[in-house]
Amino acid sequence: MQKNPCVLWLIWQNQKTRQRYHIGNLFHENGKYIFSYELSGKRRTLKEALENGYKPHLSFRNLNKTYVSDRLFGPFERRLPDKRRPDFDKILKNYGLPPDYTEMDLLRATGGRLATDPYEFVAPISVFEDRFNFDFYIAGWRYYDGEKVINQLKEGAAVRFQLEPSNKEDEKAVIVLSEKGEYKLGYIPAFYSGFMYEMIEEHFVYEARIEKVSPMARPQSKVSISVTGCLANGFFVKNGENVESVHVLV
Repeated sequence: MQKNPCVLWLIWQNQKTRQRYHIGNLFHENGKYIFSYELSGKRRTLKEALENGYKPHLSFRNLNKTYVSDRLFGPFERRLPDKRRPDFDKILKNYGLPPDYTEMDLLRATGGRLATDPYEFVAPISVFEDRFNFDFYIAGWRYYDGEKVINQLKEGAAVRFQLEPSNKEDEKAVIVLSEKGEYKLGYIPAFYSGFMYEMIEEHFVYEARIEKVSPMARPQSKVSISVTGCLANGFFVKNGENVESVHVLV
């Protein structure tokens, strides 16, 4: 997973349909925490979430406001493990975090997930010059072949992606297959899949590998995948409205 992220995406899941949407962005810049809703994305972002039952967070009622704070917003800070826990150092170790971790590091590593609500933080798709990268946990893990072969999956091993335009839930769905393609492990999460679908359709060069395998984790956190690739010059200038928002590093 990425270290020291300066931005995280806030994801909301519709508990009935299980579909997830990128509804907001949390930045940490120049000592300030900044939160705003994702108003610019064309796919699987706030507009679509609102159409599918999303109600603004009680602490962030104004959809058009940019919220700024000197410290991590209370509703997000409460999602972090308590530093006073006797096993806190073990938690850091389990997530591979150093003693000088930041709150954004910990929020990214844990996802800030609670059992009581449908929110989660994830790292964005990052773009720098002609390179892009992102990582994700395989979605839909419990429904396919992953559990049968989890002991065969090795960190660093390649995986394959396959487009599935016939998918009724997501016309830009991307399947995650094992290295030789014989096992269906699940899907790229929908808030990333539109971007990757475009990359594959345009025949851009990319590499996808297993970053971490956690057999004892929850199904949604069993296997993480890291993706790196090369963009064609001018792609975002020409086609930027066709993919979901990305975080451009400058």
